[in-house]
Amino acid sequence: MGPTSQPTDVQPTARPTDQPSTPIPERTIPATAEPSAAASPSPAWSGTLTYQVVASHPHDTTAFTQGLLWFEGLVYESTGLRGQSVLRVVDLPTGRVLQETAADPRHFGEGLALVGDQLIWLTWQAGTATVHHKDTFEQTGSFTYSGEGWGLCHDGARLVMSDGSNTLTFRHPTTFQVMGTVLVTRADGSPVNRLNELECVGDDVWANVWLTDRIVVIDPDTGAVIAEADMAGIINPHPALTDSNDVLNGIAYRPDTGTFLITGKRWPTIFEVRFE
Repeated sequence: MGPTSQPTDVQPTARPTDQPSTPIPERTIPATAEPSAAASPSPAWSGTLTYQVVASHPHDTTAFTQGLLWFEGLVYESTGLRGQSVLRVVDLPTGRVLQETAADPRHFGEGLALVGDQLIWLTWQAGTATVHHKDTFEQTGSFTYSGEGWGLCHDGARLVMSDGSNTLTFRHPTTFQVMGTVLVTRADGSPVNRLNELECVGDDVWANVWLTDRIVVIDPDTGAVIAEADMAGIINPHPALTDSNDVLNGIAYRPDTGTFLITGKRWPTIFEVRFE
């Protein structure tokens, strides 16, 4: 589910249970030497981050956002809920959906990553990741995995995946085999649980913390949280006051401008922000 935040007086809604699905044989996707767009160099981040909203863009209020990424002027978005999960490409200035494909109706769509010209789309509890060509959305393969799928990003060399705990799992980008794990903790050693939607930015991993308004920046080599941003107040009134599922979720880095796109589940706006 998308890591997001909601006001303390809003009680979180339990995540629905996914239905068992027929296992799909594991397939590989073509190897590529192209790095992910999110792997571009970025500033060194540390401490408490503040942000400035530099632009606001329309967002589909039916989109239960689970994954968000920016590539060559377009926003790629994956959404959740069984029977409603879609993979789409969106024109940022207008919010217009340019192309879309639906998930298996049994699947609850989750995080999304781009590897070369292939989009890898997680499911929450079905243990399946589907692979789609970024231009046509044609399904070109699939992977199977154990446990839950929450967030996914590509750092240019490996995939980074979250499962709702404080563990990040590193996977091979073309075989999906596990390459290692790291536990995410703050400076006092306390675990940062409910890591959800991920964005790989330079050498760091940015993560929404589900059911909070906080984003953490993680050193993937050590699991240490090196910076944190409190996004409370970015939207008013908070959509979670009406529906407790409509929480902050979605981070996409724009290497061309050095800004971040931030949104939430069924939010009316994608905020373009600059962190300091």
